[in-house]
Amino acid sequence: MLKNRSYVLGIGTGIIVGALLLQIMLVRASAPGQSRLALDEMDPKKLKEEAAKYYQVFDINTKMYTQAELDTTVQKKVQEETDKLAAAKSQEPTKVETVHRTVIYVQPNLDATAVAELLVKSGLITDRKAFASELVKQGGNTKLQVGFHVFEGQMDMEKVVTNLITSQ
Repeated sequence: MLKNRSYVLGIGTGIIVGALLLQIMLVRASAPGQSRLALDEMDPKKLKEEAAKYYQVFDINTKMYTQAELDTTVQKKVQEETDKLAAAKSQEPTKVETVHRTVIYVQPNLDATAVAELLVKSGLITDRKAFASELVKQGGNTKLQVGFHVFEGQMDMEKVVTNLITSQ
């Protein structure tokens, strides 16, 4: 206990000082002659000013929404806007062709069967054997270029193989 004597003295002193400060605050709060007005004595304007120091004060005519009401109102507005957009889109001529672009990355040391599998998964070709025969026909079995290859729109087998064996 002798080792911790300074700590015990500090805690005791802190408790005593805290109690004294609390007593002083209580005496000050209940002191007569303070300038605080009771709520009954304030006129509405002064009451609003005092409340505005600590809270948000709104007029009684201001419409306040709950979260559920706000969500339903927002959903209605979103629905109206999507309907307007759909109506505007239906009036426009929709003769726009979209070009599908596919990008494939051929890694180093990738053989022709792995590249064929990549092309089948991406939807560029449907027949692996036809791709392999076209690759042999063009002599590109060992000439596949490493890197990114871009395929736009529908391409026949010859163009796919040419794209893969030529550098981009």
